[in-house]
Amino acid sequence: MTHTMKHETRNAEKGVALLIALFALLLISGVAVSLIMLSGTETAIAGNYKNSTQAFYAAYAGIEEGRGRFWGGHPQTYGTFVINPNPGGVLAVGQARYLTNPVGLEVVAPTVLNSRYGDAEYQTEFGVPITAATVVQQNVGGAVVPGVPHPMYKWIRITPKTERAGGIDVNGDGVLDNAIPLFYDGTNQNLTFTGRQLFRVTALSVLPNGSRRMLQYDAAPVILNLQMPSALTFDGGGSALFPATSNVYTVNGNDAASCGTPADGPRPAIGVVSPVDDTNITNSIPPNRLTKYTGSGGAPDIQVIPPGQMPANLQDPQSLEDVVDQIRNAADQVITGPATQSNFGTFGTYAAPTIAVVDGDLALSGAITGYGILVVTGNYSAQGTVGWNGIVLVVGTGNMEVSGGGNNSYEGSVLLANTRNPDGTIRSTLGPTVLNWAGGGGNGVHYDSCHVNNSQNNVSYRVLSFREIAQ
Repeated sequence: MTHTMKHETRNAEKGVALLIALFALLLISGVAVSLIMLSGTETAIAGNYKNSTQAFYAAYAGIEEGRGRFWGGHPQTYGTFVINPNPGGVLAVGQARYLTNPVGLEVVAPTVLNSRYGDAEYQTEFGVPITAATVVQQNVGGAVVPGVPHPMYKWIRITPKTERAGGIDVNGDGVLDNAIPLFYDGTNQNLTFTGRQLFRVTALSVLPNGSRRMLQYDAAPVILNLQMPSALTFDGGGSALFPATSNVYTVNGNDAASCGTPADGPRPAIGVVSPVDDTNITNSIPPNRLTKYTGSGGAPDIQVIPPGQMPANLQDPQSLEDVVDQIRNAADQVITGPATQSNFGTFGTYAAPTIAVVDGDLALSGAITGYGILVVTGNYSAQGTVGWNGIVLVVGTGNMEVSGGGNNSYEGSVLLANTRNPDGTIRSTLGPTVLNWAGGGGNGVHYDSCHVNNSQNNVSYRVLSFREIAQ
């Protein structure tokens, strides 16, 4: 009986192993298919992320290219393509400037709205389609170099920023103005034409696989706002002048206004900070040369600059050091001293003035004429036919020496300030400065508002805001 039951049980269990094996195989197959699908999904996600990232950085390269070309030192600077060359001129609302970047024979036409690269974003910002704007377009330029990837952004658009375009009511009147461009004074945006114009830089990238990104900057120039109190300023008590002996040497505070704009009011030929310095510097000038120093006062025109007339950022060591730091951040040349003319990449031109900071001593010689802003934190010496059109700040040691028989001059303004102790620490109060204009020659120092203002124009543009526009 027992034997029969066991035999029947074994018969009933036949095929179970096969079912278990089939079930296990089915389970494993399902897991394998899931893994394959998951792997494919991850690959697709990774591919999409890669494409999206590439498109992002392509658009980012575009807005950086657009921002960089505002700087006059850029090899392909905008010049009059964007900036109105007339004094006080602006890029008016309703104007758009495009830098297009076609590859091969393709056509990049942002004003054709139904094209692959049409600019529909313009209407979102300004309320009218791009076809209603006055458009100027040019190619980015630059040859395709074998082995070097071509930039993948398609166009860069430059427009003025308005309240409506930015969605910001800067004057609090409850209206988003769309007719007046915004300006930036170094701290705030405004509708009063105070400071410099604020620009919007937009870039679209489109990869061959269709991935698209659009990025945007609001960019404004670095505002240095240097107001020079006199043609030649000794910004510290106990200063000394060793005057030139040449008959052609003059110091003149009357504005030359060499570019033809209305002249500023006359300034002192030499500005000092104490009556003692006024007396000592006046007494250092030979009697037969007193009339060589002219300006807003009687000859010799040496005047004490009252605190109320001395710009606040020039009144104490820390403020002056902050000014130097601000200029250094905006400079296109920062040179470690001791330096000579060989360390300069350029001395600038009127159209493209340089901003150069020399950290340490500087010795120039030969025939040199610079344009822009020159800052020397150590001792500054010039020998021969050396001159500068713009602003010269010898801030640190406050020592300047000119020698030789050259006939160049300093057109704009020169300021000397002793802000550092011998150990390099910042002084608590401004120390004495020295100008030694030895020998003959040299036409001197002459105030010129055109060179003072122009020297501050060739600055970089800072980013005030950044955003991505959904595509």
